[in-house]
Amino acid sequence: MTTATRYPATESGHFNASDGVQIQYRVHRPESAHFGVVVVHGFAEHGNRYGHVVDALVPAGAAVLTYDQRGHGQSGGRRVFVTRFDEYLDDLAQVLALAKGKLPQPLFVLGHSMGGLVVLSYALRDRSGVAGWAVSNPALLNRVVVPAWKETLAQVMSSVIPGLSLPSGLPPEHISRDADEVKQYDKDSLNNKNATARWYTEYIGAQKRLIAGAEGLRGLPLLVQIGDGDLIIDPVASQQFAARVGGDALQVHVYAGLYHEIFNEQPADRERVLADLVSWLTARLP
Repeated sequence: MTTATRYPATESGHFNASDGVQIQYRVHRPESAHFGVVVVHGFAEHGNRYGHVVDALVPAGAAVLTYDQRGHGQSGGRRVFVTRFDEYLDDLAQVLALAKGKLPQPLFVLGHSMGGLVVLSYALRDRSGVAGWAVSNPALLNRVVVPAWKETLAQVMSSVIPGLSLPSGLPPEHISRDADEVKQYDKDSLNNKNATARWYTEYIGAQKRLIAGAEGLRGLPLLVQIGDGDLIIDPVASQQFAARVGGDALQVHVYAGLYHEIFNEQPADRERVLADLVSWLTARLP
């Protein structure tokens, strides 16, 4: 299921990741595009849920590429599973190479939640060819409490049965205060309700590495958008992380009361969030 957009994809296709997994992508183009944006979605969802983002960016002159991360949406791979978290980063490297051939420059990258974790981790590894980086409620520290038994089981099974799948326990009503968005999320068959043991331990490890490397992002043109009512990812941890990054190239917006999916919040709120994103992007155009 997609979040309705006024600008349907003008191109869609797939490519093979380095290990052969098929990655599905879509491109949304305006009649006259002045810059490009790659959108990296979050945990257990897919790129077609970013219709509101597409609807804000395309009229501003952006060609937008969304894709489904491995094990998500219409892409291949075991559902919500990686052997190494860096597989997501390796895929993003290929997506950026694809985007550089299909989208106009300058090129920006936007990541939400786990997508924000992927984007920022990638920026620590390689920031070349990207004019700016934006993240919304990046998955730096979970606010959803994982029961002790599930935490222990995941740690043990990560090595023994890495593909063991368990319910994520993510309450749909915590994604947004907009009841219609919650209903769409809950009935979307492409949204996975489980996570695997190895995915979980790799995810936690990636969080720790990124937090430890925060200062390495100083000087990166970076926008961080945080809903301080987020019940899924700790908004205080995101603010503390941004403070550690610091520097003049960083811009942080905190939105009072907004839940996890700030781009899928109630209409007036998401329009404000998206307007801030568009303003930040267009201010960086030559």
